[in-house]
Amino acid sequence: RSADAKLLREAVRAAAPGHTTGSKVGKINSVDINPCPKLPCELKRGTKVGVTVDFTSSESATAVKSVVHGVISGIAVPFPLPDPNACNAMSPKCPLSNGASYKYTNALEVQQAYPTLALVVRWELTDSNNNDLVCFEVPARVV
Repeated sequence: RSADAKLLREAVRAAAPGHTTGSKVGKINSVDINPCPKLPCELKRGTKVGVTVDFTSSESATAVKSVVHGVISGIAVPFPLPDPNACNAMSPKCPLSNGASYKYTNALEVQQAYPTLALVVRWELTDSNNNDLVCFEVPARVV
């Protein structure tokens, strides 16, 4: 399991700079996706997948929003979260300060209606101007 967890951390770290968005992002210190013992993460329909991100903010922000997309054949499809206000899922709470560390914890509901397919999950935390504060991508399969 530790080798798989290391592989997952390395894959997320490689994707973490958010090259697909071309944005300025904070430094991701760690990402934990549960359950996801190996890549690609298997997202079982009818379950919730937990995400915990430890990061260091590269800017100050008073409001932070969670944005999740499934990238399928290059097309970003929104995955709605029940509460997109990331400040409600962050410790310490908002506002964010440049250089400070935070832990963001949330869960993605994998709905029964989702088709079985391979995709890349893109998870972003954005400021009030929709600029990325944190962005990472993880290869996954809906099963």
